[in-house]
Amino acid sequence: MCGIVGFTGCHQAAPILLDGLSKLEYRGYDSAGIAVRDGEGETEVIKAKGRLKVLSEKTNDGESVPGTCGIGHTRWATHGEPSENNAHPHVSDDGNVVAVHNGIIENYKELQEELAAKGKEPISQTDTEIAAMVIDDCYTGDPEAAIRKAISKLVGAYGFCIIFSDIPETIYAVRNGSPLVAAHTDRGSIIASDMVALVSHTKHYFVLKEGHIAKLTKDEIIVKDENGEVYGPYIHHI
Repeated sequence: MCGIVGFTGCHQAAPILLDGLSKLEYRGYDSAGIAVRDGEGETEVIKAKGRLKVLSEKTNDGESVPGTCGIGHTRWATHGEPSENNAHPHVSDDGNVVAVHNGIIENYKELQEELAAKGKEPISQTDTEIAAMVIDDCYTGDPEAAIRKAISKLVGAYGFCIIFSDIPETIYAVRNGSPLVAAHTDRGSIIASDMVALVSHTKHYFVLKEGHIAKLTKDEIIVKDENGEVYGPYIHHI
């Protein structure tokens, strides 16, 4: 039961990500990592094996990683041993896609072989890196189209939060089986795999439906259904 947190808004993302991940520690994990982007700069990825405390110390509680957009993850190893290399977030081979993932991609070996035939090789042992590479392989400038095409190739359960290098201050999310909940507040937009990571920010949230794609920016969250139509999610209140 891994944990996901994503934030884009008007505040520094790393401390928010670390705080959200701390709320998800009950789910169990063996490594953790965050990816943070400062404006149009490159996304900085920091990972640590072991407890979240190690990642917090590595980043000075997030203060040493500037940027207002980021995604974070606590990993429970399924494919590949617990290590920094296998920890999330994972980056595609050309650096264009950064992703965190809950769930298991059952056909990742077949997809890895397809990528290898194109000269693309992963550096980790994880199904998540393969998924990030598949999304990147499908990308031609339209992130939603790339995500749609990629998930049509994936077999298994997943909840993804994705950052594209050419679309700053924006997070994309999609799920099948693995839950994701999200909310927009006066601080920005936040998403997580469990409401407990959001409750200190808001009492109002929605559950992302399977197959729907959410686009999170500091100003709003836009959700589109399987047909690409804008969908108004039902807002839950605590």
